[in-house]
Amino acid sequence: MENNISRFLDDNVTIFGEYEQFIYLGADGEKRFTNTEIRRRARALSTGLQKIGVKKGDIVGVVVGNIPEVMEIINGINRGGAVYLPIIFMLTAPEIRYILEDSKCKVVITEDSLLAKVREAAQGVATIEKIIVIGKETGADVTPYADLLTEIDNRGDVVPVDPDDMAILMYTSGTTGFPKGVMLSHRNMESQMRVGQTVWGGKKGQIMLTTVPMNHIYGVISCLELYSLGCVSLLMPPFDPRKVLDAIRDYKVSFIPVVPTMLIYLMMVYSPEKDDISSLDLLICSGGPLALDTLENAQKMFGKEITQGYGCTEVGGSIARQRRDWPRKPGSVGFPLPGLALKLVDLNGKDVPRGEEGEVICKGPIVMKGYLNKPKETSLALIDGWLHTGDLGKLDDDGELYITGRVKDLIIKGGENIDPGVAEGWLYKHPAVWECAVIAIPDEKYGEEVAAVVTIKPGQKATEEELLAYLNQHLHHFVAPKKIFIFDALPKTGLGKILKREIRKIVNEKL
Repeated sequence: MENNISRFLDDNVTIFGEYEQFIYLGADGEKRFTNTEIRRRARALSTGLQKIGVKKGDIVGVVVGNIPEVMEIINGINRGGAVYLPIIFMLTAPEIRYILEDSKCKVVITEDSLLAKVREAAQGVATIEKIIVIGKETGADVTPYADLLTEIDNRGDVVPVDPDDMAILMYTSGTTGFPKGVMLSHRNMESQMRVGQTVWGGKKGQIMLTTVPMNHIYGVISCLELYSLGCVSLLMPPFDPRKVLDAIRDYKVSFIPVVPTMLIYLMMVYSPEKDDISSLDLLICSGGPLALDTLENAQKMFGKEITQGYGCTEVGGSIARQRRDWPRKPGSVGFPLPGLALKLVDLNGKDVPRGEEGEVICKGPIVMKGYLNKPKETSLALIDGWLHTGDLGKLDDDGELYITGRVKDLIIKGGENIDPGVAEGWLYKHPAVWECAVIAIPDEKYGEEVAAVVTIKPGQKATEEELLAYLNQHLHHFVAPKKIFIFDALPKTGLGKILKREIRKIVNEKL
């Protein structure tokens, strides 16, 4: 039991006593759950799963949105030693099918609104034994979720596991390639939770508003940290900036994690006369690059310092976080987590001097076991225990990290490496540009040429010619984009991270 991360819910009850630990804000109003009620339902779910044949080490897929049952589902699966596999509910049936087949998933839990897609995805997948559905949908091929919660026995207790047993299997978003199953152990997740909370902290009763999807590592690690700290989780379904600002005011929210896209949407609807965000102790922005211009405008608008962090699925959450006891430097994502070794290396794996750009690599107990069924990809990512993130960054004289781009996003024009982040930074300064991505396009002369894709702010106008002229005023002609494509919207992951891989596909079809 001492290694199973599901024990943190039991510890929460023991240490802090019974209290309202979870509030769900849905379309039908709020639902409140005590920590003891979540534990009771998680124990019942663990019992029910084992009754239908789920054993220690089996993989249970979960295809749901942010729903009230999500907390008990995560805990209930891990209690019996099974592996929690969250699947992004916005994926298509073929994409979900790939994950089910690759993971050899045994049971799938979904909600009635997603059942048709899950049925299609699971059809013919040899390892799937049960589809469990939350809601009113029925059928001979599905098991009602409520049926699994009818009994509690000792199978609902937290089972012992080895620290290196897999707790979570989470597939990468595929922003730069095919999705890979990241194997995260109980040791990985406990280490991440313990060091993470020493940086940002929290007290019993403080409320964290979570609007990021709970099928993302960002949401899962927040859940674990809140149990350990005695905080309250306030969960909302799909992100709505107006409802988020209302909730911060009405519930006196202390913490809120957002991604850059969410921050932009909040800025668009914020009204100082209507929105009271004075209760916010931490406004956290992570999950993707935050343009300096957006950071400065947001801090000025909200009158709050924005605290940044950086991480990835392969470490179970964070690699670096800005500290409370240290000035927030614009562009920094903070210091490496305590106990984590981090350095920057060149393309040959050699350390680069302080202040110079290199690939971010790290080593420590938070680093994943590897990629499921992908030994080649694992050997490329994990070299002598060092995780090669694929992200480019710099360390300043204090040891703070600045993320500057992706190794695979570098544009190689005539043998010269061009960082797309430079042009992106200038585009974000343009008053008409909402979001942007700078990519490579094929070129006969140079091999690759620089291009940009932008979306325009509501009520603003800009043409390709105007934007090209603007960039040529600020950038050397060799690195400035030569074409600009104006999109209605940029393709993104469920967390709001821009998918450059998809943008390149769309642009190449236009050429």
